[in-house]
Amino acid sequence: METTDKGIVRMLAELCAAHGVNDVVLSPGSRNAPLSVAFNRMPGLTCRVVVDERSAGFFALGVALATSRPVVVVCTSGTALLDLSPAVAEAYYQSVPLIVVSADRPKEWIDQNDSQTIRQEGALANYVKRSYQLPMSDEGDGAWYANRMINEALATAVSGRKAPVHINVPLAEPLYGICEADCSSTRVIRSAVANSPMLLDPTVVQSYAEQFTSAKRVMILAGFMHEEGELKSLLARLSNSQSVVVVAEPISNVCSESTLNQPELFFSSIKAEEATDYLPDILITIGGAIVSKSAKLFFRKNPPQAHWHVGVEEWTIDTFRCLTDRIDVAPHIFFSQLMEKIQPQSSDYSLKLKMKMEQALEAQDVALQSAKWSENVAFSLLLQHLPQQVSLHLSNGLTTRLGQRFPWSQNIRFFSNRGTSGIDGATSTAVGYSAANAGLTVLLSGDISFLYDSNALWNDFLSSRLKMVVINNGGGGIFRRLAGPPTLPEMKTYFETPHHVDMSKLAAAYGVGYMCADSKESLMEILPTFFSEQKGASVLELRIKS
Repeated sequence: METTDKGIVRMLAELCAAHGVNDVVLSPGSRNAPLSVAFNRMPGLTCRVVVDERSAGFFALGVALATSRPVVVVCTSGTALLDLSPAVAEAYYQSVPLIVVSADRPKEWIDQNDSQTIRQEGALANYVKRSYQLPMSDEGDGAWYANRMINEALATAVSGRKAPVHINVPLAEPLYGICEADCSSTRVIRSAVANSPMLLDPTVVQSYAEQFTSAKRVMILAGFMHEEGELKSLLARLSNSQSVVVVAEPISNVCSESTLNQPELFFSSIKAEEATDYLPDILITIGGAIVSKSAKLFFRKNPPQAHWHVGVEEWTIDTFRCLTDRIDVAPHIFFSQLMEKIQPQSSDYSLKLKMKMEQALEAQDVALQSAKWSENVAFSLLLQHLPQQVSLHLSNGLTTRLGQRFPWSQNIRFFSNRGTSGIDGATSTAVGYSAANAGLTVLLSGDISFLYDSNALWNDFLSSRLKMVVINNGGGGIFRRLAGPPTLPEMKTYFETPHHVDMSKLAAAYGVGYMCADSKESLMEILPTFFSEQKGASVLELRIKS
């Protein structure tokens, strides 16, 4: 069909129709010409023109009240947006989901004495549920970003407490271009919202159960979460199905004997030519940020047919750029409802992936047996010889990534500051945790992370229940494992940042116990004493030459 040549505007009109919008109220203008063309020519939409924006807003409110559906109201740039504000405020307090779409000038022209340029971004912030500023580019990352935001905006308006949202669309001239375009190919991210008391509607559950049952390949990928016994039990049961595989990052705290618990090792072992052998039909993600870089690369290059993200989120999580369903309910509730209705298929998918995991672990074990003293060797030994019921804190950088590769032998609760993934605060978090936890707390940290947060030891709350292991490789070892930094002459000074801090003197300055290992043999000899020492908090330095 012929419509505007502005790709993001076409996407906006198409997604409004796909998300159940039937009615659009437009006020005339020049800057919003692409919006008027796109909405007018989109099948399934009824467009009405109301010249005065003050009246147009209330007119849209009336249509929304009569139809009990979201209504789009479109205006041009400048004070036209402000003229909508009384109606938007009224809709906010009446819980009516107006979709306010404003045309705007390109950002670089704001405050440059050009006509009809005011600060439109966030102008209605006090009376909308959320404001969205669309990008200018309609290609590559710009198109993906716009698609994600528009899907999120339309879902946000009608989820929970219904309310208006504001989508600001900067548009550059020329504004009246027309092209032939397929307006049925834009990705729609469906949204399933829990009913009270936080349960999905049975018909919604039935729909997902039918899709789940028909799939011969289902992968559940768990990112960081705090421990939740019910969810762990549900996932363990699901992972015993032939067509279902649960890949659990250690810091998800839902690992079991039946789940695949070394995701970075697993995904990095898959060759490009065999990717389709391990690709699921349905990918279900739960929890927070995924640590495994190989998992991210795998799914961005090989998008599954369907990707569901399950969890109560404030925004749309589209890490792999292939999200199809946003299911806003707690994972343990979703899976408990789902398991009442599913009948998993007979399949070799689970067996195939578990065999791949075993092969990768065996190859890694062989390599470790002959390997010289290194970060990998030290970390694998530490995980295998941790005491029972330990709370293990991983600093960001190398240690949290190594946690993705090696098995552990005891019942461990994992923690890591992966909300922001910053270098700051890992030691302080572990110190605070140990002060309030009756059991043993162990921190595994890189040297730069430990030095960066050394003030964590400057308090009166250190106890013998806190054990800190520092992998000292003389700098930021993580940068040696990245593709770019080692090729630059600035590698050591600006990335690795070598240091000559004496860890024994640092520990002594804070009155903390100190031990040191510089080989496999010395580490194995020290570990029992280190973990059993009761005289106070202590540091174990693992010296590893870079």
